[in-house]
Order: sequence, then structure tokens, then C-alpha cells
Amino acid sequence: MRTDRPALVGIGAGAIQLGLWAYYARRAGARVTIAEVDAARVAAIRRAGGAYWINLARFDRIEPVRVGPVEILNPGVPADRSRLAAALRVATDVVTAVPSTRDYAKVAPLLAEGLKGRKRPVTVYASENEIAAARKLERAVFPEGIPRGIGFADTVIERMGGPHVEPGFLRRLGLQCIAPGLPLALLVEDFDRIVVERAGIPKAAGYRTIYGLFLATRNIRLYEELKLYGHNAVHFMLGCIARLKGYAVMSEFNGDSDFGLLGVDALRHETGGWFRKVYRRSGEGIATDAGFESWAVQLSRRIVNPYLHDAVDRVCRDPGRKLAWNDRIIGTMRRAIRARVAPMRYALGVAAALRILYPRMNRGSALSALASQWDDSVSRAERRAVLRAVADAWPLIAGWSPRRNPVLSAQPGIREYLR
Repeated sequence: MRTDRPALVGIGAGAIQLGLWAYYARRAGARVTIAEVDAARVAAIRRAGGAYWINLARFDRIEPVRVGPVEILNPGVPADRSRLAAALRVATDVVTAVPSTRDYAKVAPLLAEGLKGRKRPVTVYASENEIAAARKLERAVFPEGIPRGIGFADTVIERMGGPHVEPGFLRRLGLQCIAPGLPLALLVEDFDRIVVERAGIPKAAGYRTIYGLFLATRNIRLYEELKLYGHNAVHFMLGCIARLKGYAVMSEFNGDSDFGLLGVDALRHETGGWFRKVYRRSGEGIATDAGFESWAVQLSRRIVNPYLHDAVDRVCRDPGRKLAWNDRIIGTMRRAIRARVAPMRYALGVAAALRILYPRMNRGSALSALASQWDDSVSRAERRAVLRAVADAWPLIAGWSPRRNPVLSAQPGIREYLR
């Protein structure tokens, strides 16, 4: 297989791969080859002539978009695997978009087979939503060292949306399924401010990545932390409060004063309070006061986009995992405390998550259950500070009856608490 055109090989055919990487690669005129182990998905896209549909959530409508042609191959089929290895040998860009970095053990042999001995430079992007995922991927593929001309790059993808399968929902919104015979639709927001690691892009004469429109930076850790301890943290916090309110989708926060007083202000004061102190001298515009404010306002508007239909149950799913010591909301509280910023709004979010997890527990039992998730090696001082903050927030959440008054910020004592 030879081609002088830009060429993408994408590993995985989920919402990130089909709705972002392959979509933008086809818009750039690149050849696209996708590896996918779901035989039904492979067969459906092949029957459709190598084309598939995504649904873009804009701020004024949902727009179905046909993407293709692409070649989709199943690495579990020997003939397909050979074609994938051949495609990897000539690709300009490779993207992994698999469920977790734990899947790298399955992906690495295929990548090693196709990338070894290449003559042309290539960038391998890791988009598994984990800090330093690219470092794990490069070690899995090339444990003895990366060959010259191959660069591994981390990515920060703040794009929201995902799959939908409920037939009534698909009909009501007029969503296009991925392909005929495959009752699953991808609804993703129309957002292209994707950040990629500049350090992973090979320096070679004439080499150009397909994704030149994305923001390339050497300070990828800054954006990774802002995604996890800003975007993900506030999204989860608001999701838990929305769950207690009985909201079905995040856009129900439109017109709700809790969204501004709790959500937007958590970004501005609590995430922003530690983030700007730590990264002010980075040289990145987003770490300036004006840059951070612009990011926070834009993210807030996107979270409540009524055309995204972002399900509350999806946002606050698996709350136990998301209360881990290094995960989004506890990690944000710890960084705020270190910067001498009181994480009051995020503490309310943790209390809300505990109320969802343990509806019959009192404060002491819920805090003990929270602390039991953390390793004994964590800082005792930080542990005490986080638990104290959640303990202070607990009565405001435990004493709140959303049925009587759905506005949490109107409850007695909240405004004094937030001062």
C-alpha cells in the first residue's frame, strides 16, 4: 500500500475516533483506515460503502454529517490485520482511541508490527483521557526505545457528547445512526479546540500532521490538569447536584441560579484560584486572567447547550471512582487547598456525590466511606483538610430537599458558607 496523501490509521471506532479524528482527517482530504474489533460495526460501515454518520450539536441545531469514505478493518481477522500493518507503514498520523490505557497491551503488538522499520516520520496520538497516556503507549509499543522519526503525543480533548441507543430518543431528535442496521447514533458537540503535544511531533523536512488546526503545545501537562481538575471536576460536581434535583439533561441548568453561583464560580474562584497561581508564568494564554475567564465562560456555555442533550446520568456515573484521591474533584480540592483557596463549591459536589452513593448514611459514616477509598500513604494533612471541607458542606446538602426548593443556593446558610 502506497500513498502520497496524508493518511490516518485510527485504532478504535468510538465517539472520539469517528466523531473527531476521522471526521477532521476526511475534512482535510486524508485517507482514513480504522481498526475496530466490533464485527457488527465493521460490517455495517462496510455495507454503507465505507461511510458513516455523526450528529453535530451546534448552539442552534443538530446537524447530521456523513463522513467517508473510510476503510474499516478488524484486526482479529488475519487478512484485515495485514492490511492494517500495511496502512501503518505509510500513515502520517496514528490515533489510539480505545476505552482505557489498560487496552494498550492489546494495541501495542499491532502498532509495533506496522511502525517498525518505517522510513517516513509519523505522529502517534494517544486520546485515552489520562495524563501522560502517550508515555504509557510508547513504552508498550517500543519498550527498548522509540525509533527515530516516530513521535508519541498526548492530547487534551474537551469535546463532549457520545453514543445514544434509545429508539424513541433517536426518532425524536432525528439522529442519524452510524450506519444502516446499526441502532446507535453519535451526538457530539461542534468543538475543535483540541490540544496536542508538540514534543511528540517529529522534526523532519516536509512532514506535516493532518491536524495542523489543533493547538500544539509543549506545556501539555498544563492543559491535562485543566481538563481533569477544571472541566471534568465542575462537570461532575454539577452533574451530582443535577441528579439530586431530578434533572435529566445538563441543559436544564439554563435559568437555574445554581449554575452560576456554584458551577461558574467554582471554575472562576476554585479551579482558577490554584491554576493561575501555578501556571501564570507558563507563557500560555489560558493561564492569564483574561484567557482563563474566556475559557471558563465558553465551557459554561457549552455545558448547558440544549442541543447536546448531555444526560445527567452519564455525567455523574460511577461516582465512587470519581471520588478517588487523584481524580477530578478530590484532586481539584487538594490543589485549591495547597494554593490557600477554599474549595467550598467542590466540597458541596463531593457531599452531593456521597448523598447519591450512600443515601441513608449520616455525615460520619459517609466521610469514613469516602476516606476508605484512599490509600494510607496519602498526605495526612491533606486528607484532614479535604475531609474537613466536605464535613462543613455536608449539612447544607443533607438538609436540602430539592422537592421543596430545587435551588440549592437559596437554602439558609449557603450564602454565608460561600463568603
